[in-house]
Amino acid sequence: MHGARIVAIMPTLRFRNYVDAAPARQRAASGAQGDISPVTTGAAVVALTLALFSLSLAVPERFSGERGIVESLQAALLAGALYLSLRLALKTQETMLRLWLLVIGAGLLYLFGEEISWGQHWFGWGAEGWFAAHNDQQETNLHNTSTWLDQKPRALLVLAVFVGGIVHPALKAARGRGLFERPWWLAPTLAATPFALAAFLAALPERLPGLDAFHGLYRESELEELFVYAFLLTYLLSLAQRLPAQRRGRAVAESA
Repeated sequence: MHGARIVAIMPTLRFRNYVDAAPARQRAASGAQGDISPVTTGAAVVALTLALFSLSLAVPERFSGERGIVESLQAALLAGALYLSLRLALKTQETMLRLWLLVIGAGLLYLFGEEISWGQHWFGWGAEGWFAAHNDQQETNLHNTSTWLDQKPRALLVLAVFVGGIVHPALKAARGRGLFERPWWLAPTLAATPFALAAFLAALPERLPGLDAFHGLYRESELEELFVYAFLLTYLLSLAQRLPAQRRGRAVAESA
């Protein structure tokens, strides 16, 4: 009699164990263990937008310009992303990921240097020689000397943010599979999507004739760049959050 009860209870226990373990299996399958919540980054987008709007009204003379609030915040985001990319490159044990992070770091170094004109905006030196002859804003940077060093690379970066930050996660949410799943570190996760959407929306008045009423209220390109740089920093922060779980998973797989 007791044996029959035990046999009857066992399927129920197995079912409960399966249900209890389901969230863990789903997290493992998604590869997003320890990732930043998109709700958190979405709240950061809203807070940043409101803060910038308030500052543009309170101190308009300090809002824009080479040493204004927006440009200074852009430089700070790039500096943080550059530091994080190099730190992760030193910490990871995956060769391809290390190379990828070094490539990102080189790009961030270029963006950071160009954003501050390699120190001109901080130390106040003038453009001389080749820069005086070829730079249309008399700055010691390269992006104001040719569209191949400014608009075209920027268009590629914005396209990458749009595809990786909006299209890929949207497809993954709709069909369970994005544009690219391997390697695990290449595709941005939903954590960075709010900043990608913010960058896309910030540039709309400059690109859509129907929104001309908003054009001129702010420099669309500067806000687009700001959110793109925040996207890059969030992508790296997401990698930093997920890297320990990936390392543990590899250790378990190797020991099995």
